[in-house]
Order: sequence, then structure tokens, then C-alpha cells
Amino acid sequence: MDLLGTPAALRRWAVASLVANMAIVVTGGLVRVTGSGLGCSTWPQCEPGSYVPHPEAGGHAFIEFGNRLLTFVLVIVAVGTLVAAWKARDASGRQRRLVRGLAVAVVAGIVAQAVIGGISVLVRLNPWVVGAHLLPSIALIVACVLLVHEAYGVSATAVPRSSRALVLATAGLGLVVMLLGVVVTGAGPNSGDGGAARNGLDLVATARVHSLSVWLVVALTVLLALANRNRGPARQAVLLLLAVEVFQGAVGYVQYFLALPPWLVTLHMLGTTLFTAALANLWWLTRQRPEDQTPTATGAPATGKGEVLTKDATAA
Repeated sequence: MDLLGTPAALRRWAVASLVANMAIVVTGGLVRVTGSGLGCSTWPQCEPGSYVPHPEAGGHAFIEFGNRLLTFVLVIVAVGTLVAAWKARDASGRQRRLVRGLAVAVVAGIVAQAVIGGISVLVRLNPWVVGAHLLPSIALIVACVLLVHEAYGVSATAVPRSSRALVLATAGLGLVVMLLGVVVTGAGPNSGDGGAARNGLDLVATARVHSLSVWLVVALTVLLALANRNRGPARQAVLLLLAVEVFQGAVGYVQYFLALPPWLVTLHMLGTTLFTAALANLWWLTRQRPEDQTPTATGAPATGKGEVLTKDATAA
């Protein structure tokens, strides 16, 4: 059986890549809440002169080392996806180029993520560097969602300019929400190590600003649900995003009022990955409808609500 050269193989590798890049965020959060961020005191070695923890090392060292090992799993999956993308058949030239470009970008992003993670250890878990460690993961999840769309041949739904503008606004504010979440984390007690510095900002004030941004995103998502109530695929994507937002918001409030228990913080990191994937799904699934009813490639005029355009047709 060909594990790399079929469309089905590409779909499996694309999904595996998405899941793996989401999982590494959760395990990274687990390292932080268990105080294991400096379990390995240096990088790329675990301890000076050794790439693995010493036998007498405590549990923190093995937790941190285990997370580093997961990076190799991530690389294996990324390379498998890259090979599958390069051998992809039954696709247009544009789709093959896009899929291959995305696969290359994922490999490069994983390397960048590993380097930033190493720097965060070398600077003793500076909260701003640790926060920056999340950014490549966000970009990787967004890229992997598009890779899954392309592997499965998902078509983009044409929506009016106003709906597309709401999608763009929701995506932009969603990114702000995640960045503010990083700031809140840097102000909170889960530093990754008992001696690591905090960013010096007031936790309550930053949490309130973060909460306000979340409510704004939810409000925009509700508007999107109303605007796309008659557009099947877009409506489903919006409702999925709204469900994730409700889940993530509930976990966020509960963890705040319970003084940030580690298991809830880890669950909140899982919610961050789900929010990123759901938001990226909505972003890639919608395209602005031609307002001037210009002819399509087949000579037929563009239609109204719910019109579906393939990504090939909208690539330009």
C-alpha cells in the first residue's frame, strides 16, 4: 500500500500534521503548569555535556525532555506530509504548488518554534520570549488548516462583502485575544519555573482587558451567525467557532476564579488550539462574492447567496 503517493495519504498526513501542531501547544502548557520549564537547564542539550536527563534528575527534567522529544515526532509528521505533498497526484498545478508550499512552510515553522523554545530556556523563561513561543504554533495551525482544506478539496463559500469584512474583523480581533492571553499568562503565577521572572503587569487588569476582547469576538461571531444563517458551509463554520468560544470563555472564567489550577490552565491551552483552528477554518472557507455580477470562467454570471467558488477560481 502506498503510504505517501495517493490523495488519501495526503489527507491523512495533513490531518496528522494539524493534530500534532495542536498537541505540542498543549504539552508545552503542561510543561509550564508543572513548573518543568527549566527541568533541562540548557539547550539544545538537556544538561551541559548530555542531551538526555541524568539518571538522578527529578521529574521536571523528564517532563521537559519528553516535550522536547515530541518535537521530533512533529518533525517526522511534517516530513511525511512534505513527501506526500510532493508526490500528490490528481490535482491541478496550482493546488500542487500550494500544497507543497504549505508543507515546506510547516517544516520551517517547526524549526523556528524549536529555536524560540531553546532561546526561552537560555534566557531563563523570560515571559515575553515564552509568549513568543506560541506565535509559530498559531501560524502553523492556520497553515495546517488550509493544508487540510486543500487535501480534501474543500471549496470556499462566496459571501457578501459585509460578511467577509466581519470574518476579517473577527480573525484580527481573535489574534489580539490570543496575544492578550499571552500577556495575562506572563503576569500570572504559572511561570514554568518557580524562579522565573514575570512581566510585572497587574494580573487582574490584564485579565479584564483580555476578557473584554473575548466578549467582542463573541459579539462579532454572533453577528456572523446572523449574517450567514442561509449559507450552509459558512454558517456551520461560524457555529463551530461560536461553540469553541463559549467553551474557551467558560474555561477561562472558571480557571480565573479558581486561582488557575494547572489542569484547567492546560485545558485552556487546548481551547486556544481549537479556537485557532476554528477561526482559520472560517477564514479559509469564505471568499468575497463578486458584487458586480461579473461573468465566471464558464461565462455564467455569479449568483447570489450561498454561491460556492472553488479555491482555483478564487486564487487570483
